[in-house]
Amino acid sequence: MKTMNNQFDELTKSLTQSVTRRAALKKFGVGLAGMALACSLSSPLRVTAATLGPLVELSQPNPLAGCNSGFLPPGTMTLNDAAEPFIAVNPVHQNNMVAAWIGGDFQNVITAASFDGGLTWQQVPLPVTTCSSSQPYPGTGDPTLSFAPNGDLYASVVVGFSFSAKLIATCKSTDGGRHWSAPTLMSPEVEPTNDGEVITADTTDARLVYNSWTQSNVKNHSWIEFTRSTDGGQTWEPARTLFEPQPQNFADDPQVFVMPDGALVMLYQFYTAHANKPVLYSIGLLRSSDHGKTWSGPTQAFLTTPVLRPDGSGAAATADPETGEPVNDHFSPIYAVDPRSGNLYVVWEEGRFSGFQYNDIAFSMSSDRGATWSAPIRINQTPLNIPADNRQSFFATVAVAANGAIGVTYYDFRFNTPAPGLPTDYWLVQCHPTPGAPATNPANWGNEVRLTDSSFNMEACAILGDGFFLGDYFGLAPVGGGGFVAAFSAVDQNNHTSIFARRVGQ
Repeated sequence: MKTMNNQFDELTKSLTQSVTRRAALKKFGVGLAGMALACSLSSPLRVTAATLGPLVELSQPNPLAGCNSGFLPPGTMTLNDAAEPFIAVNPVHQNNMVAAWIGGDFQNVITAASFDGGLTWQQVPLPVTTCSSSQPYPGTGDPTLSFAPNGDLYASVVVGFSFSAKLIATCKSTDGGRHWSAPTLMSPEVEPTNDGEVITADTTDARLVYNSWTQSNVKNHSWIEFTRSTDGGQTWEPARTLFEPQPQNFADDPQVFVMPDGALVMLYQFYTAHANKPVLYSIGLLRSSDHGKTWSGPTQAFLTTPVLRPDGSGAAATADPETGEPVNDHFSPIYAVDPRSGNLYVVWEEGRFSGFQYNDIAFSMSSDRGATWSAPIRINQTPLNIPADNRQSFFATVAVAANGAIGVTYYDFRFNTPAPGLPTDYWLVQCHPTPGAPATNPANWGNEVRLTDSSFNMEACAILGDGFFLGDYFGLAPVGGGGFVAAFSAVDQNNHTSIFARRVGQ
């Protein structure tokens, strides 16, 4: 397998090019469109009705829309908007799926449980804020979910009084998401702040649960915190720092993966942000052979080279092709593990395939627990015979089905035209790797499925901070023998940013 561990010089040179991309885009003065756009501009690859389930809107109505906690992040999100979904499937009862998302301007996290394979859903607010419980916190976000092998379900979120004062909290459900326990705090301090947590239930032992997150002083660096439970979430060990880089260096968005033999691999994004120098991104990892009691590392896996905004913020350069208005794309790589083989997969936004004109979706894999990685390949199926800025692909998510099939979801602007509005769609591309057709060959990726029934107008999306906000990540989980269920954000017919779910395959 060709590796990229020592190719840093070439990639650093390429990254320097990426930060100078997008100087000024043509301004058409297009206002916010009033409704989602039906798309009949082109015919996507079609699948039979038997392979594509119904598109279900999960987040409307918001069950807590009548409560306003006063938590007001900068932007235009309302109590009827929703963003940043996650989804998980019960390994004991595959028809039991649970999604979670930010609801109502970061004032709540709402979950929804299905017991019929995603046809119908029951909303259940997570009891973590003043609107949903007796807790004192007006704000929450960053929901993640994980099922244990016995069917117990864990949810983890950030809670707090502001974006710069957040704690990590975890709830548990023993009935498939119908009811939730009161939250347990993982991080007792709000300063330095906490963010980007991901909870992982051990797939080999229902007693073991892991939670990892980023802690930062906001100004000049961040580091990785970790805790675990050895008794099914009844108690948690004190949080501890696993990796703290030097100032002006950042370690973000860690996630624990369980190998078939119970060993752990933690993957995270590492980057440097020095004044007047390009932001350098890479993927790092730590390992544990004793269920998280001790860890070795860190080691650097490889550099990623996304096209970045020229403002030095480190955000991806995803933007409206006509107006230049940015998408709030503070991206992170997304990872998955094949529970049978232990293969690790990563997808991210990458500029090298386009000559750093725009980002595609890149894929790399490791078959030796992260020691070496395959050369990145472009896997999004966005057409190349359209204007360059309409080829932007972003917010990739990856999952592995029970039969080893790999699914990757992403957004793109392929149906955009110079007309007002920004038609946006969500897609799933798949690979069914075999020894003769490995996932490292881009020719083995295809079977693209359009998950949006019609394009939605990104320009009608709620704004958070500096751009259109769909979330920082999106949900994709394996279901059945070789299928997937996706949870994603889009603008609905009432111009709310909303959460949708759709099942593909078996």
